[in-house]
Amino acid sequence: MQDVDISRERLNQAEALVHRPDYYGGETVAPPSDWQWQSTRQFRFTSPVTGPWPENNTVHGHFYCARPATLSRPTIVLLHGWNAEAGYHTLFPWLARRLTAAGMNAAMFELPFHGSRKPARNGPGTPTNFLSGDLLHVVNAAQQAAADARALIAWLRAQGCRQIGVWGISLGAWLAGVLACVESPLTVAVMLTPVVRLDRLIAEISFCAPLRRNLNGSAIDIAPMNLVNRQPRLPASKVLLVASEHDLFAPLETVEELAHVWRGPVLWRQPHGHISVLFSLPVMSQIIQFVRAASLTDAQAAPD
Repeated sequence: MQDVDISRERLNQAEALVHRPDYYGGETVAPPSDWQWQSTRQFRFTSPVTGPWPENNTVHGHFYCARPATLSRPTIVLLHGWNAEAGYHTLFPWLARRLTAAGMNAAMFELPFHGSRKPARNGPGTPTNFLSGDLLHVVNAAQQAAADARALIAWLRAQGCRQIGVWGISLGAWLAGVLACVESPLTVAVMLTPVVRLDRLIAEISFCAPLRRNLNGSAIDIAPMNLVNRQPRLPASKVLLVASEHDLFAPLETVEELAHVWRGPVLWRQPHGHISVLFSLPVMSQIIQFVRAASLTDAQAAPD
């Protein structure tokens, strides 16, 4: 994350944007009008929130179908973490195959300013990361991530899919939490090592130091971005929080705080760190079982 010269005006714009009632979109969201299949598995569409960087304005994703293939099957949207391109191309396909084996479709897409959506380096002021020293950029990127996910969910519903869940990791888990609060009730929401409070992330984590320097002690209220200030729209029993006991990025106490505020979602505490939990086959298998139980009726369930 690089330092940038940030004016007070941009800080005020960032604060005003997150306090808008439609920051995460309205009650309903239209599906993409230009959805394109690039192959039997790859898709793309134009982001509902666009900016001056063409590469970032196109959403690229992958879709994995269970057999027999139908888009109306229960579908889990996988949401990757910050700078987690490696996980997107390795862990997510593995998870997708496990989900399809359990009778569900899986969809995933690159979050803004990740992977192929990173703008070419063409001079000062061009962001090359989701997180930067410019709070307004971060706020815009978060809004775009939510808009992209909601557009994908709207497309799934337009194809006849009525059972849609989300499974996010780290930053993607924060996004899954947002979707659980703003989307029409989802079937299931899994938040693995979620970033619960963006204000604490900015204030405490080392890679946010440039952002702290550019804030220069300014009191900026981004409370609407904190999950503890919202409530999920699906039953607590359908929300799974997975916390790592040795997590330095998403501290256990913040996940426990969210569990209390959200009035009793399922909370698993794991003896792992922020990254090591991703390599735990038992944890991943248990999550898939939780998702399957929440998403499939007895008639739809695939055989073990």
